[in-house]
Amino acid sequence: MGKRTRITKKQLKHDALLETTASATKFIDAHLNKLLIGVLALVVIIVVVMMVMRSQRATETVAAGELATATQTMNAGMYAQAADQLQGILDRYSGTRSAAAAICYLGAIAFQQGQYDEAMGHFESYLAHHRGNHNLDVTALEGKAAVLEQRRDFPGSAAVYEELATDAPKDTGARGRYLTAAVRNYRSAADWNAVIRVAQTIIDENPGTPWESQARMNLAEARTKL
Repeated sequence: MGKRTRITKKQLKHDALLETTASATKFIDAHLNKLLIGVLALVVIIVVVMMVMRSQRATETVAAGELATATQTMNAGMYAQAADQLQGILDRYSGTRSAAAAICYLGAIAFQQGQYDEAMGHFESYLAHHRGNHNLDVTALEGKAAVLEQRRDFPGSAAVYEELATDAPKDTGARGRYLTAAVRNYRSAADWNAVIRVAQTIIDENPGTPWESQARMNLAEARTKL
C-alpha cells in the first residue's frame, strides 16, 4: 500500500478559503445582473422623475402667463373673452395651480353676469378639489356666500360668512366684515337669536368701529323681536 499523505491544518484552512471564495464568486455571478438591473432601474426612475418635475415647472410657468393675460382681460370688463381664456387654461393645463385659479375666476365672471348656478358650480368645484391657496379659498367661499344670498338662502349664506370669519385674523378688519355680513343674512332670515349672538361678538371684538355701531343697532332690533 502506498504511503498516505497527511493533510495539514494549514492546507485545510486554505481549501476552506478557496471553497468560500468560490461560493461567493458563484453568488456574485448569479446575482450581479439582478443588482445591476436594480440599480439601472433606480437611475431611470430618478431621471424620469426629474424630467417630469422639470416639465411640470415649465407647464406651470406657461399656465401662469396665460392666467395673467386672462386676468387682465377680465379686469378690463371683457368677460366673454376672459371666460374663453380661462376655459382654455383648464383644458390645456389641468392640475396646475393656474387651472385651480381659473376655476375661481370663471365663478366670479358667471356671478358678475347673473349666472348663479354656473357660478356656484365653479366655486364648489374649487372648494371640493383644490383647497390650499388661502386667497383662492377665500375667493371661492366669498363667491359661494354671495350666490347663496342671491338665492335667498340666508341661513346658508350666513353660515359661510361665519366660516370665513373663523379663519380671518382679527386685526385685519376682515373678521368684522364677515360677521357683519352674517348678521345681515340672519336678519333677512329673521333668525333673531343668531343676530343677537353674532352682533354681540362684533361688539366685543370691535369697539369704536363702524361694525360695532351697526351691531348695536341690530342687537337692539333683535331684542324687540323676541
